[in-house]
Amino acid sequence: MGLIKFAENVITMNLKPAWLLYQYLHVMQFDMHKAMMHNKLRRISTEISGRWLDIGAGNQPYKKFFVHAGEYLTTNTKRHYSSVDIENLNPITTYWIEDGKALPVADHSLDGVACFQVLSVIDKPEDFFKEIARVLKPGGKLLLTTDLLYPVWSGEDRLRHTAFSLSDLSEKNGFFNTDTESFGAYGAMNYALFMRYLRLFPGLWKRKKPFARFFSVFPYSLLLMLVPAISLKGIMIYLLEKNSTRYTDFTFNILLTATKR
Repeated sequence: MGLIKFAENVITMNLKPAWLLYQYLHVMQFDMHKAMMHNKLRRISTEISGRWLDIGAGNQPYKKFFVHAGEYLTTNTKRHYSSVDIENLNPITTYWIEDGKALPVADHSLDGVACFQVLSVIDKPEDFFKEIARVLKPGGKLLLTTDLLYPVWSGEDRLRHTAFSLSDLSEKNGFFNTDTESFGAYGAMNYALFMRYLRLFPGLWKRKKPFARFFSVFPYSLLLMLVPAISLKGIMIYLLEKNSTRYTDFTFNILLTATKR
């Protein structure tokens, strides 16, 4: 099969080529978000202790950073998963919830709450912050990350929050010592958006007119071939920007840390 024909099959999402595309990008692309997240959590993990709740924990990709926590509790939301996924997540999910604004946890019973990449699907973020403040002990910690300059990734994706918005939501709902960090700087943001574009392109291609479809196949095929080289560039950007935290006006993701009064 020629490269152009393969790309046409991939873009039209025929099952086998689509699966190959997913595997190729999964293996060959450098994951900027994962690298940045691990770098930040590695630094913060030494300060994590006591009883923690991870809201929207999924399959617990960050559990290893809570090794010093006395207890690691989790929530997930059933409507986000298939029946097979739910069966697999049952053993590691402490609470199945319908809404992060109503947690089945007693008042002032947690030393910390973590929430990774969930806030954008919360329709009433102020109520969410109030609920977190309710379950935290005085002096309890909030650790939260959320998208800023990044494409919509879910049908429930509702909001983007600037660093100013996150600090404001925190301080109005019982927190102090609020701090926000960017995930790198301009280079990391551009790399993350470009790789997201490569993953989204098959869906975007279907919306194009026939003329545009035809002439976009070769450039996309060429970009796929260049993914390993682009990933090397991503690694270089990461090494240069992994400790850049003050570029919250143009970042693909933001970290918020705060303490309950």
